[in-house]
Amino acid sequence: MNQYQIGGKTISEHLLTLAERGNRPFTENLHPGIPGVLGVRIPDLRNLAKAIVRSGSWQDYLTEAEHGANSPEQDFMEARTLHGLVLGLIPHPDLEEYLSRVACWVKRINSWSVCDCFTFSGRERFVSEHSDRIWQFLLPYLDEAGEYEVRFGIVVLMQYFIDEEHVLPLLRHYEGVQHEGYYVRMALAWAIAECYIHYRKETLPFLTAQRFPVWVHNKAIQKACESFRVIPEEKATLRSLRVKA
Repeated sequence: MNQYQIGGKTISEHLLTLAERGNRPFTENLHPGIPGVLGVRIPDLRNLAKAIVRSGSWQDYLTEAEHGANSPEQDFMEARTLHGLVLGLIPHPDLEEYLSRVACWVKRINSWSVCDCFTFSGRERFVSEHSDRIWQFLLPYLDEAGEYEVRFGIVVLMQYFIDEEHVLPLLRHYEGVQHEGYYVRMALAWAIAECYIHYRKETLPFLTAQRFPVWVHNKAIQKACESFRVIPEEKATLRSLRVKA
């Protein structure tokens, strides 16, 4: 099978060219132990994703990305990021087909940055139109065995479902996360802090009752206190809720 090309180059050739103006040592330091790091800058990856979608050949690209995921062409960390970015741009007339494509990509996530690059195509409008289905699509990821699959569920739920209707059930689902991976715990702390920043009244009882693991609880308080959206008096209250490890 011929490799997918755009502009006369394969994806690997594009990534290797873009890496020449990147910062591989810096990116490797942010991703300890992650193989295939090139150091390509995110704006360059976004531009490449846009070019793939604009070209009209994105279905061919996704076929290769989905079915050749174990090939050297697709093994770079940035190739996984690019796959997620393209999914955030394509049209999606069939909801279930689109979610199936997203689920295929989630299995390829191998770092926090690959995970966190993702947005649904159509963003908030798309999610609001299919809110119940997407909520049900995301929740099972919180119970997955894989660290980055769980992180994906936490982060994307945080991205789209911290609202009046969902914040309390969301906090209860976060409370039930059992995975102890570092990137899961960091995502949980981040998400809980965001819940507090947007819905203090609903979130504070979870912190007062210490309903999250101690490390997550304390890190969530730290992150909330780092926000300029939290006033000094509230920060003092939050700091008083810290738990000694």
